[in-house]
Order: sequence, then C-alpha cells, then structure tokens
Amino acid sequence: MPVQPADWLISSDIVDEVAFRVDLPGDDQGKWIVSFLPTEFRLTEKQALTCMELAEMVLLALESPVDSLDLEFARIRATELGLSLEDLMWLLAARSTLLHDGSAPQASGSSAPA
Repeated sequence: MPVQPADWLISSDIVDEVAFRVDLPGDDQGKWIVSFLPTEFRLTEKQALTCMELAEMVLLALESPVDSLDLEFARIRATELGLSLEDLMWLLAARSTLLHDGSAPQASGSSAPA
C-alpha cells in the first residue's frame, strides 16, 4: 500500500506530501497537520489518512483517465474534510513538483509554454 501510516508520520510512495502528528502540549496535541493544507487545519488521524489517499488519487488521475465512480468517491471523501475536491486539487497543484518542473502530463494537442 503506497500510504504508509506510522505513530507520528503518514507518508506516501506516490506523492511528496506528508502528515505529521502534533506532539507539543496544548489543545492540538494528538491532532494531525497535512503538508498541502493550511496549517490551521488540525485533523484526526483518519482525516489525515483521507488527505494522503486523496492526494494519491489526484496525482494518479493526472496519469490515467478517471472513472466517474472514482471521481464521485473522491468528492465524497473531500467533503468529509470540509473541502471541495476542486479546492483540494488546487492546494495540491500549488505545491506539486510535477507541475512546477514541467513534467506533468500534457493533454494531446496542447503545447507546453516556452
């Protein structure tokens, strides 16, 4: 399984994003922060896992066609986090090394900017 949960870190073999558990004393202790979300998002472990799984789904969708059922499933999971799927995709795109280094898949007939 590409998403790799541990006691304090959730990482992935597919995306360069991670989730960290907050261990500092205070109200947020035990909550999770995900690298592509604004830092004020404090999540449960289950929500952090959902974020990482959605990040993988979005990245894999760039490489292959997405089934409408998969897309609907992703939308439902994003709403569990209080986000739309589109917002989640924009947050990922803003950080994506694939998009920034020009190696993202191109639609047929499109040309990369010079």
